Amino acid sequence: MANSFRRSSSALIPTVTSHCHRCQLDIESDPQCNGRLRILCPFCGEFLTGSNLPDIQQLKKDLQKRARDDSNQDNASLRSRFSRTFNRVILRRPDLSNNSDNNEVTTNPSNNKVHQSVKMPLIGNKQQQANEQMNKENIVTTSVIQATTVTQVKIYGREDFQNLMDDSNSTKDQIYAFFSRFYINFDYMLQTLTLASNTKEIDWKYLQLIHDFILKDVHKSFRLVLKTIASCCIREVRAGESTLKGYVILILAPVFDEVSNTHIFAHVLRRVAHFNDREHQEIVSILKTLPDDMFRSAVRRLQTFISLNVFPSRVENSTSALVNGWWIPCGIRTLALFNVTNEQLARRFMNYNEFIIDLLDGIDIEFEFTFCQYPFVLSVNAKRTILKRDSEQQMIVNARRSMIEKFQNRQAPNLNMLFLNLYIRRAHLVADSLAEVTRKHEDLKKKLRVTFVGENGLDMGGLTKEWFLLLLRQIFQPDYGMFVFYESSSIFWFNGASTDNIREYNLVGILMGLAVYNAIILDIRFPLVCYKKLLTPAFIKEPVSNLSKLKVGLIKPTLADFRTIRPDIAKSLQYLLDYDGNVEDDFGLTFEVSVAQFDATLIFPLKENGSEINVTNDNRAEYVELLIDFYLNKHIAKQFEAFYCGFHSVCSSNALLLLVPEELEMLICGM
Repeated sequence: MANSFRRSSSALIPTVTSHCHRCQLDIESDPQCNGRLRILCPFCGEFLTGSNLPDIQQLKKDLQKRARDDSNQDNASLRSRFSRTFNRVILRRPDLSNNSDNNEVTTNPSNNKVHQSVKMPLIGNKQQQANEQMNKENIVTTSVIQATTVTQVKIYGREDFQNLMDDSNSTKDQIYAFFSRFYINFDYMLQTLTLASNTKEIDWKYLQLIHDFILKDVHKSFRLVLKTIASCCIREVRAGESTLKGYVILILAPVFDEVSNTHIFAHVLRRVAHFNDREHQEIVSILKTLPDDMFRSAVRRLQTFISLNVFPSRVENSTSALVNGWWIPCGIRTLALFNVTNEQLARRFMNYNEFIIDLLDGIDIEFEFTFCQYPFVLSVNAKRTILKRDSEQQMIVNARRSMIEKFQNRQAPNLNMLFLNLYIRRAHLVADSLAEVTRKHEDLKKKLRVTFVGENGLDMGGLTKEWFLLLLRQIFQPDYGMFVFYESSSIFWFNGASTDNIREYNLVGILMGLAVYNAIILDIRFPLVCYKKLLTPAFIKEPVSNLSKLKVGLIKPTLADFRTIRPDIAKSLQYLLDYDGNVEDDFGLTFEVSVAQFDATLIFPLKENGSEINVTNDNRAEYVELLIDFYLNKHIAKQFEAFYCGFHSVCSSNALLLLVPEELEMLICGM
C-alpha cells in the first residue's frame, strides 16, 4: 500500500503556472486533467508569460507509463486512479496553508501547492470496492466550487464576523480563509448570510459589513477576493437557487469598482446574462430585496463598466472594444435586470432617468444596435437624434417616390413636390388647415412648408411655427368646446361631450405628429397620462385606416394618473378609500357617475345595473377603479381614438418604441 502510494506521488505530473501581466494573476493549468496547457488568459485574452513549461514529450511518456502500470497491477489501479482523480478535483489555494478549519492540509514539495488530505481507500471485498468506485465517481462529478465541504468549516454569523474582525488575536490566515471560502462556495456564502434567518432571506446588512472590511483592507483583501472570484468564474456550474443568489452577491462586490478589474467583472456578467428567462425572473425577485444603497451602487458600477468599454482608454492599451465584443451586451443585459426590477416596484429605487448613460450621446447610435434594444440607457437627446434620422430617411423616401411617379407619368419634376405645402387663409385657419391636411394626407411625411394666402413670404421655419401657434391657440379655446381646462391642475383634457368635432381631434393629433416629425416645440398643456395613452401601443403594423378595429389608448387606470387631471375628485376618492366608518350609510353612493354636458347633467352606469348596486366598504376599491377608468378611457374613447390616429399617421415609426411618456412629452412640449 505505502509503496503504491509513493509510486503514485512520485509520478505526479506538475501543474503549469503562468502569469498574466494585465490581470496580475497566476493562472494554473493541470496537464493530467485535460492534457492541455493554457497560453491565453481566460479573462482578458492576453498571452501568458513566465510559465514553468515541462517537456511535452516527457508528459506523454509519463501518462503512457501510468496507464501501463494501472493495467498490470489491479490492486494499485484503484489507488492510482483515486489519486489522480483527487488531484483533478482538489481546490488549490496558495498562502492558506495555516488555515484554522478542520480539514487536514498536506503540501507537495515538488510544486509548493496546498492540498487537502484524504485517506486512501482500503482494498477489500467486492462490495467495498463497488462502494469505493461509486464514491470515486461522485468526486469526479462534483463541482469544484463545492470541493470545500461547508459542514466541516466554521460558519460565521454577523456577530462572530464582527468579533473576528475586531479581535486583535485573530490571525490574517483566519480572515483570509473566510474570504476565500465565502466568494468561491455559494452554499457556504448563503449559509453565512442566512444563518440568523429562519426564512432563508439574505442578511444584506451582514454583506455590507463584509464589504466595509474589504474596503478598509484594500491592498490585501482586494487581491484575495478578486482571485477567488476569478477561480469561481472559470468553472462551470449549474444554475440553482444558491448559484443565482451567489452571482447577485458577486455583482455587489466592491472590488469591481476598480477599473483594472473589469475583465473579471465581465465574466461574472457573462454568467448572469446567459441565464434563461425563468432564472432571470428569479434574479429579479432577489434584486427586489436589495437595500436602496446597494441597488444604486450596483447600477452605478454597471454604468461605469459599460462606459469604459464603449470608450476604451488608449493609455491602458485596452482591447475590450475590439476583441471582447460580448462585454457591452452582457453588461447591458445585466443592467436591464435592474431596470425591470425598478419598474416592477411600487416604490422605485431610482427614477427612470437615473439609468441613462449620458456618455452614449457621443456615439453613433444608428450603428450600435445593442443600445436601441435597451433604450432605458439612452438619453432624450440620443432618442431625438434617432427620431430625426428616421424622419429624414422617411422624407427622402417619400420625395424619391414622388419624383419617380413624375418621371413615370412623363411630367416635369418641380421643387414643390419635395415638400408638404400648406396654403392657409388667416381668416379660416382651422377649416383651411383641416382641408389641406385631409387633401394631402399622402404627403404628411414630407418636409413641412406653410404659406399664408395673400402674403409674400418664404417659409424658412418661422411661418411654420406661427401656423402651429395660431392654430393651437384657437383650437384650445374653451369656447371651441374640444378641450376642457381645469384650473386645479392647469391642464387641458378631452371633452367627452364633444362628439361633433371628431375630425378636429384627428387634426390635433396630426399637428402633434408633425411637430415631432419636424422637430418643433408646441405650447400644449396635456397631462402625462395623455402621452401614456399615445404610446399604448407605441407602434402598430396595421394601416392607420384600420385602427378603428383595434383598441388603442387604453391604459390601466390609477389614482395617481387621475390626480394629475382632477386633483379635487382624486382627493375625495382617496378619502373614500381611507374612510373607517360605514361607507354605505354615510356616503349613499351607487355605481353611477354624473357628468355635466352643456346645460344638462347625464348619468352613466359604471357597471351593469349600477344604479341598484350600493358602494360598501367591500366594493369601494372597485368603485374607484371603475370611476377612474370611465374618465380616462371610456368617456373619451371616440375623441382619443381620432387623436391617436392623427398622431400615428405621421409618426408611425419603430423609433417610438424607444420613448417613455416623459420623454415624448419633452419632445413635443420641451422642458
